[in-house]
Amino acid sequence: MAHQPGRLGHFLPYLLGRQLLAVFWPAGERRVATLLIGITVGLYSLGLGYLLNHADTIPGVALPKLLAAINTTLFATVLMADFLPTYRTVERPLPEPLPVSARLNAVTAFVLDLVSVRRAMSLLFLLLVMAVAPTFWQPLGLSLLVWLSAAALSFTMRLLLSVGRWRHPLFWLNLLCLLAAVFWLGGGLGWHLPISTNWLRALAVAGPLLLWVTALKLVAPRFSARYMVERTTEPTESRWQNRLSPEWKLYLRKTWPVLLMGVSFKLIMLVATGILLRKGDAGFMKSLFYFSFLPVISFTYVNNNLLGYCWVATTNELERLGLTPRLLTSYLRLVLPVVVVDCLLSAGVLLALFPQDQWQQLPLLPLASLPLLALGLWGSLYKAKPIRKNVDFSNMRNNASTLMNLLSIGLAAALYLMPWWWARVALALVVTLTAVVPVRRILSNHGPTRRQLWHKLMQAQ
Repeated sequence: MAHQPGRLGHFLPYLLGRQLLAVFWPAGERRVATLLIGITVGLYSLGLGYLLNHADTIPGVALPKLLAAINTTLFATVLMADFLPTYRTVERPLPEPLPVSARLNAVTAFVLDLVSVRRAMSLLFLLLVMAVAPTFWQPLGLSLLVWLSAAALSFTMRLLLSVGRWRHPLFWLNLLCLLAAVFWLGGGLGWHLPISTNWLRALAVAGPLLLWVTALKLVAPRFSARYMVERTTEPTESRWQNRLSPEWKLYLRKTWPVLLMGVSFKLIMLVATGILLRKGDAGFMKSLFYFSFLPVISFTYVNNNLLGYCWVATTNELERLGLTPRLLTSYLRLVLPVVVVDCLLSAGVLLALFPQDQWQQLPLLPLASLPLLALGLWGSLYKAKPIRKNVDFSNMRNNASTLMNLLSIGLAAALYLMPWWWARVALALVVTLTAVVPVRRILSNHGPTRRQLWHKLMQAQ
């Protein structure tokens, strides 16, 4: 049956259904992880809703700051999902020969762009809080608009970049709205601003939505292969990269977006924790500090699956010689510098921003590094997952074993929260000594371990 020009049947429900199924009901371990994240978000939502229903027990100054913190978290989560650790371009969901207009392709791309785990979990969190605490529908309704505004801001800026129109006035107006959002959200957290909060709120929330509609009118007709910027897939190596060893080139080429994201996340959390601690919010600091201070993030993102990232070199070594000491030395040569840089960043921020009574936490850095190295070796050897695709926010949480990541986070929490140093040293020593098992099996070229690693790295993705 022929369709009218510019239409192609009911393609949007079909594409949306496939996207929803791929993101929220994936196969294998990813499905369990998605369900666990959803349950955790639901529990947090119920707790916050219960807290808002008993707002009489909250001090008068704390409640507005709590609502402002919700808006800040939603805005940052939705906006940065497309820029860190890798920039995600806006692409046409339907190819050129199909009779669908560029504007309709842009609208479809925006709808599909909203479907991601981080955006969905933040939206689920917000809707559950609204259902539990309906009396707060006005501030939470504003939070819903903040969520949509951040998504529109991200999409419009990336759409302009995708069609090579970064000099367009809409791009700079979006940056102005982003700056207004930063000042408005910062004012809700206690910043003193010379500008009216009402004007900032209107510009931060309504501005990106109006600019998104304007972009659909003015820019979306250029959303075609004729105007879109071509992406190059060939890697470009700079002078400093040429000086690196082949294993470091392979490691950084595969992991630099994730490592950059981890460093950014670490610094943001450490700086925020230092500011909160200076304001006297020590309780919140307890729940946030250990994860950013100790070298956990690089392990949960990369080093718990190092052999999976370097699966080509690993399978080549297994095929030629089997498990050799070279695998162990490669693991140490690649992971140890990352851990050292991580610890130096933590120590520098601690000495610069935190009061002197917190400097006693510095010995935790080398104490936690050794057991985390042991867990990383266990995960890389026995829970290896070949990473063949580019890394972005949609698949970052699946780049290492969920079990090993939970063990690493639990170990860091235990080392930080334990009140006795002798217990910390004992726990770190026990976990570190467990590395004797994988080390002996690597050095002895253990047959079952070699075959298990080979099958895991050669499995189809």
